[in-house]
Amino acid sequence: MTSTTLADFLQLTHRPDLGIVTARWTRPTTSDELRAGYQELLRYAGTCETCRRWLIDSRRRVQVDSRDVHWLTTDFYPMLRQQLDGHVYLAFLIAPYQADHVQDESLPSLPHTHGDYCSLNQFTDEGEAVRWLCSRV
Repeated sequence: MTSTTLADFLQLTHRPDLGIVTARWTRPTTSDELRAGYQELLRYAGTCETCRRWLIDSRRRVQVDSRDVHWLTTDFYPMLRQQLDGHVYLAFLIAPYQADHVQDESLPSLPHTHGDYCSLNQFTDEGEAVRWLCSRV
């Protein structure tokens, strides 16, 4: 297992035995930090034998800004196909209270697939998230 930390807000770990890169947000972030973190996650995944299964632990990121969601869906997710040359699976780990407060009608219901380049799902249990990722080819 290899890991790295980006500033004080993101820890990245690669589990080669499972083929999963884990990104753990360690505190709430600004939009600039969020975007820098996802860019670093993409770069890091590319160095880990092009790992295309990601566990994103968002339990410490309290607020989600709709502009950041728009950036992810319109700018970042399409980059995955270009940079990683294949379908990417993203399992978002959230706290139970966060699941109760997701009321953005513009977000697709999960699980969801963006084009032919990434699939997203959301979990409140890390074991379930890992099982879902491991079941993806």
